[in-house]
Amino acid sequence: MFLPPLLFLSLLTSSAPVFALNFDWEKIQLTEAETRNYSAIQFAGPLSNAPKKNCRSIPGDADWPTEAQWAKFNKTLGGALLKPRPLAAACYSGPQYDANRCQELKQMWSNTFLHMSDPTSIMSQWSSGNTCVPTSNPNSTCSQGGYPVYVVNATTVRHVQLAVNFARNSNIRLVVKNSGHDFNGKSIGGNALSVWTHNLKALTYHTNYSAPEYTGRAVAYGAGIQAFDAYKAMSTYNMTMIVAGGSTVGLAGGFVQGGGHSTYTSFYGLAADQVLRIQAVTASGKFVNADAEENEDLYWAFRGGGGGTYGIITSIVVKAFPVTPVASGSIAFSTVANPAIKNSTAVPVETFWKGVKEYWAYCIALCDAGGLGYNFIRHTHSANTTGLTFTTSISLPNHTIPQYRQFIRPLIQKLNTIGIPLPLPPIQRFNNYYTRDIPNAVSGDTVGNTRFASRFFLRSNYDTHSALEEMHAAIRDFVEGGGYTLHGINYSPTLEVAGNPDNAVHPAFRETIMHAEGFDSSAWWDGKTPIASISSQKSQHDRLQSYMQKWRDITPGSGSYINEGDAQEPEWKDAFFGSNYERLAAVKRRWDRWGLFYTVSGVGSDEWEVKGSSGGGREGVLTQDGRLCRVGV
Repeated sequence: MFLPPLLFLSLLTSSAPVFALNFDWEKIQLTEAETRNYSAIQFAGPLSNAPKKNCRSIPGDADWPTEAQWAKFNKTLGGALLKPRPLAAACYSGPQYDANRCQELKQMWSNTFLHMSDPTSIMSQWSSGNTCVPTSNPNSTCSQGGYPVYVVNATTVRHVQLAVNFARNSNIRLVVKNSGHDFNGKSIGGNALSVWTHNLKALTYHTNYSAPEYTGRAVAYGAGIQAFDAYKAMSTYNMTMIVAGGSTVGLAGGFVQGGGHSTYTSFYGLAADQVLRIQAVTASGKFVNADAEENEDLYWAFRGGGGGTYGIITSIVVKAFPVTPVASGSIAFSTVANPAIKNSTAVPVETFWKGVKEYWAYCIALCDAGGLGYNFIRHTHSANTTGLTFTTSISLPNHTIPQYRQFIRPLIQKLNTIGIPLPLPPIQRFNNYYTRDIPNAVSGDTVGNTRFASRFFLRSNYDTHSALEEMHAAIRDFVEGGGYTLHGINYSPTLEVAGNPDNAVHPAFRETIMHAEGFDSSAWWDGKTPIASISSQKSQHDRLQSYMQKWRDITPGSGSYINEGDAQEPEWKDAFFGSNYERLAAVKRRWDRWGLFYTVSGVGSDEWEVKGSSGGGREGVLTQDGRLCRVGV
């Protein structure tokens, strides 16, 4: 068959997929024709494998790209290549020193809005090696540390493809960042090239979307969309979607890919349960579609198998729901009179713990009603007195205020009976729970400065008196014996609630009644104070883990939330992935045989380690300020 020359050329050179695209910037893609005379940006062939080099290249190596090669790459990107210094470089002597800006940074450092708008900075300062923090000593040292050397400011699929191909072909570590709302350093990497997806901002609401096995409301959004963007969309389009409570969380990244819990977890399921379609750039540089009928293995892995592991999502389509009102109220009691708690009176320590146990006994009913409990047990200091304070916010989707009162009254009565004088709490009903935060969305979240770990307490830990006593004793020992803070989130995203999705979410999620987090507020450094010694950090971590082990011992077959867990979880494969791990590893090998995508505690991460870091890898503190190498070399 004869084809006109121009048509023949377009068929030969185009790499555009045939699937429908969510956004116009996804139409801008890298073509085979562009790569023919430029080997550094060529796609990987179906049988190609990167050289099995022991370590990723770093500046100073013979095979690290020259300045001219980086300049050529930047020209190919259309000027999208950045070479940023760490955010706090303004505090150090040199051309970027700015005393006024440094003072601003000190005042704003705890706000994640500051870090999300920077190409490299993240909320977990420790994982960078605590390098280049705000300081009052400008003559101290500011190094690049665990932050990437170069960043591609991606605004098209083509940018993402170019970054992936260049990193793979040049043997450079590749990392991905959107907002930097990340506790364990998954979105940074020393000596790396980073893909900054923050500006892939787009969102479309569909009133009647069709996908395999689904027709109804849906939202398509780009990789740069954050929770506060979704809050506004829910208000604009009069609908509900599953989003994070933290306003700066990036939705298409770790949130969805790790599971994603919300106020509606017991009512609609996890964020990963709502995904209908994914479009992503894989390690080969190819742009692909993944849904229930195409690239099903990738579709399965992306939904709960951990972020930054199988490819770079550029856009996603998720289910949306009718406006779902939430009734919410809070209760609190303490062993010390606390001015922060209205009408607060101190209760004896044993009465306090009896009250906490009454709350645990109420949690199965709370979850089965589709509700959420968001609670803390904190060490409280008031008027030269130290004590304990329990607080919980209890939210019930699709409940009226009278229904809420009826539901919570038995708990309040039991607390009153044991000697905790609490009235029925004030109750508010939000037409759409997250839209209540729109006026305050710009305030951001607090940058985490603590070491923490998490564990799922299962329905079996609650459903008998003896099991409840055992769990309660372990939690009390953690708080009183360990001196730690407990943060519990009560939810239950059962398969029935979630609509029986087939995805990579940790199976233990489906039996969970409390996602419990333990905090050690004294262990981490805050980006401002002097760095604690590695030996001190390790001993603090080991102590925390000794108490966490008591939780593990009474939760066999359970796990931990990968987005809110300890990067150095000792049995991390079981903890973060459970029985899904081997299947996920097979997907990883199929789509990323080069090992291009590495993240802390991600699938396949046991094949790599960060050498020369300040933390010394899993035996010390897992920081990212070093060279990424294959294990055992």
